[in-house]
Amino acid sequence: MSFLYARVTVGILITLFISLVVSILAYIELSIQGRQHWVIVWFSLLCIILVIRYWLLKKFQKLRNERYFSHIDWRNRFFIGVVVAGLMQGGGAALLMPYITTNMQIILHSVLLGMGMGAIAYLSTSLVVYISYLLTIMVPVTVWLFWQQTPDGYVLTLLYIFMISAGAMSVKRMNILLNDALYYRFDNETLVEDLQRLLEAVSRSNKALEKISTTDELTGISNYRAFRVRMEEIWRQFQGSNSPVTLVRINVDYYYEYNAFYGRELGDQNLCKIASLLQAEITHHSQMVARLNGAEFALILPGMSCENARLLTLRIEKSLANLKIEHVKSKANVLLTLSIGLSSQVVTPMSSSRQLLSNADAALKQAKDKGRNRIEIVGS
Repeated sequence: MSFLYARVTVGILITLFISLVVSILAYIELSIQGRQHWVIVWFSLLCIILVIRYWLLKKFQKLRNERYFSHIDWRNRFFIGVVVAGLMQGGGAALLMPYITTNMQIILHSVLLGMGMGAIAYLSTSLVVYISYLLTIMVPVTVWLFWQQTPDGYVLTLLYIFMISAGAMSVKRMNILLNDALYYRFDNETLVEDLQRLLEAVSRSNKALEKISTTDELTGISNYRAFRVRMEEIWRQFQGSNSPVTLVRINVDYYYEYNAFYGRELGDQNLCKIASLLQAEITHHSQMVARLNGAEFALILPGMSCENARLLTLRIEKSLANLKIEHVKSKANVLLTLSIGLSSQVVTPMSSSRQLLSNADAALKQAKDKGRNRIEIVGS
């Protein structure tokens, strides 16, 4: 029983900190819709639960020196506290999902998966308690994702099921190792092999978490976080090479008007089509296509001149035109079109990726200001 209570204080503090950060982000998003009081109520209830769990911890520690007390009763109290906390987190996330943006959903997915896998260190001594926590924190969102009946929803549902299974199997294996270590003597070679397999399982789980945190949920391409990381990586790699790096910023013209008239489902389908067109132009592992937000995409093209990048974007425009996607609410064309901004910069010790980003932003703004459905170049 003492194993379960050994790290409760640290676990409560971690839960409180992560929940506070997520609550602040959710409060900002829901305040636009006038629903910010939901976040306040949820966070207040969670704080009450955590305070009660801390009070029970202190009460248990005082009883440890008593002549007799029921371990089963205290284990049940601990179990109930973990389950209630997990339901608050998982259920709250599932209720929040329909009212927040895609980027915020990705953050919530990362937090839930991270807390589920991170709980291994705190609850691994009890397989039942850990699996109960894992199910209560992940099943509500898993059900919500499946209920969306969308391809990306099904993919994320499978990922959640995989993470639940991986976490349960990892803790089960840790329990076997712990129990065997108490009653049997292993030779060093066997123990090292078992620990290595456990570390590999954790490593695979971490890689899965990393992938979901850097991938756009809707289109499957890289997201804004991955875009910024990749930009800095390329800048460091090309330092001193005097080679150009070209950045392309792309915006779908009158996308919000399209959604309002044709519906968000069709709008999302078209974003996936455009992402596929952009991905088809990637010919080298150093290049990247990313969705930055809503209807905006970016292409990073290391070593490519601005003129070649312009020809590439012309191919993209032609491919989109061939799809003949009607857009009667557009002021630029009867079909769905793109506004594109290009900028290219030679990487030198005195240059900066921020300047390239700024120039590409300015080029895209020019394209929009001049009527959209066009390509503009700045600072190349």
